[in-house]
Amino acid sequence: MYKIFKISLLSLLISLGACQSNNNEEESKAFDKQMKETVKIHDDVMPELGEINSMIERLEAEKENLKSESEDLKEETLRPYDQAIVDLKRSHEMMMSWMENFSNTFSRTEINEGLQAKDKDSIKAKMKSLNTHYESAEEMKKAITDALENAQKLLAK
Repeated sequence: MYKIFKISLLSLLISLGACQSNNNEEESKAFDKQMKETVKIHDDVMPELGEINSMIERLEAEKENLKSESEDLKEETLRPYDQAIVDLKRSHEMMMSWMENFSNTFSRTEINEGLQAKDKDSIKAKMKSLNTHYESAEEMKKAITDALENAQKLLAK
């Protein structure tokens, strides 16, 4: 009887361990998928940093050109250029800040090879942090896209 009890208890523990392992594996896969999507946002907008710097230079040159063409130029005429420059610089800073925060939160191994945490609490904490970074990456992408579109429209006038 005691032997049957030990075998039953051992079987129960093995089953529970297998279930826990499957849950952790599923959460790890979800983490890896979310990490790839987050990194993709970064990779998609990273090349735009050069365009941001170029647009800032072009807007500043256009602003100076307008000033030199007209002595009685009103400040209101230059305000859209100033705002576009501020928006471009802010979006650039958002990218720099995001990259710093992201690399401080996740190891290079987690970014490139996947989740390293094994226990459920660590996995949940990492996933929550990754979701926050994903959302901020989306905001950063929108800020960069909007700032570039606004600058392009302004320069097209």
